[in-house]
Amino acid sequence: MKVLIVDDERPARAELRWALEQSGPDLEVHEASEAAAALELLRAGGFDAVFLDVNMPGLSGLQLAELLAELPRRPLVVFATAYAEHAARAFELEAADYLVKPYDEVRVGRTLERLRRRLAEAPAPGPAGPPRRLWVELENENLKPLELAAVAWFEAREKRVFAHAPGGPYRLRQTLKELEAWLPPEFVRVHKAAIVNLAHVAEVVPWFSGTYRIRLKDGATVRMSRRHAAGFWKAGGGR
Repeated sequence: MKVLIVDDERPARAELRWALEQSGPDLEVHEASEAAAALELLRAGGFDAVFLDVNMPGLSGLQLAELLAELPRRPLVVFATAYAEHAARAFELEAADYLVKPYDEVRVGRTLERLRRRLAEAPAPGPAGPPRRLWVELENENLKPLELAAVAWFEAREKRVFAHAPGGPYRLRQTLKELEAWLPPEFVRVHKAAIVNLAHVAEVVPWFSGTYRIRLKDGATVRMSRRHAAGFWKAGGGR
């Protein structure tokens, strides 16, 4: 079984790794210290389970679990945290288990048994498909699903990230780096502060010193930097 530990604290990762390896010597254990790195690993596939801390800088474990629901092959989720009060929300997200720090070797062993049973009972995965939606934040801090196909571009400004779509822009809780690791290939980074949806591009206009302006079908204009131009042309089928 291939598992990923996601926790921003190195001692906590080491403690959980030790407990897992004592209870399951056949495990292949990987680590990530932040949600963006975890998303990149999980999107590449091959993981059976992920152990998530709840409170982390940036994207929390609960928010990361919401994103995992859109992966082509969602790993089983176990929350591993010092805070028992998040258990109800964790199981709303269909968590397989909930471990409370400090970790007990016997309890971790029972978690692994539960995971093995769930994996054995799981149906064979169907064809992989790209994620279809993400969760955006409303003014009252509630979240609502937004279809990715409706998003023309993502913008980072004033230390926040926004999705530009009809009725928006909508605030997000992810960084552009986290989105870039999770979004399907038609979303391309064109600037340090922008990701565009190729399906919404109307035309590309040469600008100064190797830079460009991307005009979108809704009339918006997005800067493309010289640094990101090659990746844009490659994703779009070349010039």
